[in-house]
Amino acid sequence: MVEIKPFKGYIYNIDKIKKISNVISPPWDLINEELEEKLLSLSQFNIVKLICKENNPEDAYKTLKKWIRNKILIQDKEEYFYFLKSNFEYEGEIYERKGIFAILKIEDFEKQNIIPHEKIFQKYSHNRYKLLEKCRANFCPVFMLYQDKNFEIERIIEKGNIYSEFSINNENLEFGKIENFDDIEIIKEFFKDKKIFIADGHHRYNASLMFYKNNPDPKNAYILIYLTNIESKGILILPTHRYIPADVEINFKQKDIKIIEKPNFESMKEQMEKSERKIGMFYNQKFYILNLNEYIKKIDADINYKKIDTFIVDNYLLKDFVKIKENVEFFYHTSKDYLLKEYKKKKKGVIFFLNPVRKDLFIEICLKGKIMPHKSTFFFPKVPSGLVIYLFHTLATSFLSTHF
Repeated sequence: MVEIKPFKGYIYNIDKIKKISNVISPPWDLINEELEEKLLSLSQFNIVKLICKENNPEDAYKTLKKWIRNKILIQDKEEYFYFLKSNFEYEGEIYERKGIFAILKIEDFEKQNIIPHEKIFQKYSHNRYKLLEKCRANFCPVFMLYQDKNFEIERIIEKGNIYSEFSINNENLEFGKIENFDDIEIIKEFFKDKKIFIADGHHRYNASLMFYKNNPDPKNAYILIYLTNIESKGILILPTHRYIPADVEINFKQKDIKIIEKPNFESMKEQMEKSERKIGMFYNQKFYILNLNEYIKKIDADINYKKIDTFIVDNYLLKDFVKIKENVEFFYHTSKDYLLKEYKKKKKGVIFFLNPVRKDLFIEICLKGKIMPHKSTFFFPKVPSGLVIYLFHTLATSFLSTHF
C-alpha cells in the first residue's frame, strides 16, 4: 500500500501575482540557460529562481525566505489535496488530463508499491539533494501514475474549487483545491491498495529517499507528487530520440539490419509508424530506415525489453552498428527539429529516431520490476513547477519564526 496525504501548501498569492503563467516553469531538468532567461523576463518571482540546476542552494534558500516574508508565497491554513486540469493540443488532436497534488510517504522500491521505470544519472540526484538539504522543500512534484478504469478521482476533481486559470502555449490549465473532508478521505483510502509508477522525477524521488535515509526524522518522510490516471487519453508517452554529436562510422554491412535510404523525414516517419521494429536514422545528411526484425531475433534478452527502441539502441546498436570515435555527451530530445538543428551546427554524428513506448508495455515492464534505459520515455505534457510548494510541516513554523 502507499500512503498519500493532503497538506498545507505554499502557493503564489494571486493578490500580488496577477498572471500565474508568468511564475511557473517546466521541471528543472528541462531548463537551459536560454529558457531560464526567458522565464525570468516574465517575472522576477518565477519559480526558476529556486529550482534551476545552476543555482546555488544557499541563494535559493534566501530567495524562498524573502518571498514568504513578502507574501509572494502564502501558506494555506488547512490541509488540502490540490488539482490540475489540463486541456492541450498535440498533433492536431485535443486532449484532457486531470490529476492531484499530494504528499507521499517515501519508501524503498523493494517494497514494490512505488515503482520506477528507468535508470537515472546519479549526478542529477546529488544536485537535487543539495537543494533539498538547504531549503527543506519540494518545488517540483514527482510525476506519478496509477491505474483506474473507473476514473473515480477524476469525478472528485470536477467538484474542486478553482484557484487560478491560465494558459501556456497550447495548454489551458485550471489549478485548484479539494477541500471537502469526505472527498479527501475517499482519496486517501483509494490509494491504500494501489501501486504507483514514477513517470517523471526519478532524480527528485531518489534525492528525497536518500535525504530521508540520512536524516530519518518523520518530517523528512514525505515528498510532493502529482498523481494522474494512466488510463486517461490525456497521458501521452513520446519517444526520446538520441543524437551522438561525434565523429562516427556506421556499419552499413551489418547483415541483420536492412537499411533503406529515404528522401526526407516524413517518408522515414511514415515507414516507422507501419512497424514497431523499424527505427529512423540521420547520418551524413541522409535519412534512413533501419529494419531491425532479423537483428532483434538474435538478441538474447527479455521479450519486453526487445520491444523497446532505447534498449536496442543503447545496448546493441551503439556497440556493433556504430563506432564512436570520441567521448561526447549525448543529446536526448523529443523534437526532431531540435536535434536536426544541433546536427546542422556540429556537422557530424548520427541521430536515431525512435518509437514511443506503448502504455500497456510500460505497465507490464514496471510490474515485472524491470528498469528501462536512461531517457526511455517523455510523458507529455510535463507538470508545471511552482503551482504548489511543500515545505516540511514540522519545519515550516520554526523556519519562519527563526529566520523572519
